[in-house]
Amino acid sequence: MLFDILALLSLLLVITLLKRLVNMFPSLLACMVRWKENINIQSSIRTSTDRDILAISMIIPFCLTAFRFRMYCPAWLDGMGQGGRLGATIGIFLAYIAMRAACRYFFRFHSTPSSVYKAATDSVRTYFILFVLLLMAVGSIMTVAGAPLTTVRGAMFWISGAMYLVFIVRKTQIFLSSCSFFVSFLYLCALEILPTGVLLASAVIF
Repeated sequence: MLFDILALLSLLLVITLLKRLVNMFPSLLACMVRWKENINIQSSIRTSTDRDILAISMIIPFCLTAFRFRMYCPAWLDGMGQGGRLGATIGIFLAYIAMRAACRYFFRFHSTPSSVYKAATDSVRTYFILFVLLLMAVGSIMTVAGAPLTTVRGAMFWISGAMYLVFIVRKTQIFLSSCSFFVSFLYLCALEILPTGVLLASAVIF
């Protein structure tokens, strides 16, 4: 029941924002091949605002997709009902977002230009939008085609890894435009490896 309600609300929200998504889509795709496009998005208040709104609107669809195809399914979730597992999935992802925000706040070197730092850290929203759209498209197509859950989930994990790799490369390139390689590497460890490592550990260890 909760899943259906959230799915309906997400659909209505995405329809409401469809025009913004269509207008931004070329810029989003450009970020896949050019790191400087992230700077262009960040330098425009209107474009960056639209990007941020779209990213927020994708949170619930992503959580529903992750729940539906059991992308995050540690053993401790097995004892919960459907509503409990969905609520836990959403809560854990929100905690992950909060952890990323905390790392962003605490691990900034003051020598890094604020514009570059913000462009790099906010770029995750761009790739998150594309990531969720791709997951939903692949999940829908493979489900209609009759693919088993394990196959769909495996494809989604490969997509997740590929998209995350592209994001890491582009984010590093943004930092390298104003920072040394060593500082860029430290940012990568503090802003990405730490929070994502904790998330993965919670799925594997617990």
